[in-house]
Amino acid sequence: MLDRERILDSFLQALKELGDGRKDGKIRPRKVAFRAHEIYCSGLSPLAKRPSPETFRKFATGRLAIPEVVERLQGASVETSSRARLDRDKLKAVFQEAIQRLEARLFKRPARPLQIARRAHEIYVREADKDETTPSHYTFQRLIYGKAADPEILKLIEASRKEKA
Repeated sequence: MLDRERILDSFLQALKELGDGRKDGKIRPRKVAFRAHEIYCSGLSPLAKRPSPETFRKFATGRLAIPEVVERLQGASVETSSRARLDRDKLKAVFQEAIQRLEARLFKRPARPLQIARRAHEIYVREADKDETTPSHYTFQRLIYGKAADPEILKLIEASRKEKA
């Protein structure tokens, strides 16, 4: 069980540390959360169970956020970034283009799904408007792995692998 007071103190200390050294005036909740995680874990005994950094990120943002943490982040003018919206048609097109480009390589070996996701992300970001919020490369990885995997994109990748075989 995590100590709630210690979590709050870790966030306060992280905000103080990050706020003192900022030059551009921007701090993101993820950065504060990861620093708070480091602070929290630094005081634990070697045998104590350590929470994940992702747990601390969830304390700062999302539906599992701790209200006191959110209040302190807002009080320190921590900026959350807007989520990138994915255009489904564009998404399928960039995955198809990534597969075609990887198939046209000089060395004819099948592309791994992670390579396809990385190339698709490069194409998607390159074709995005400058003022448009772009998704991270992790978003593209989640489209092919895990619970959030997109069935249509998985079919594209599977079809390209069958053609190679």
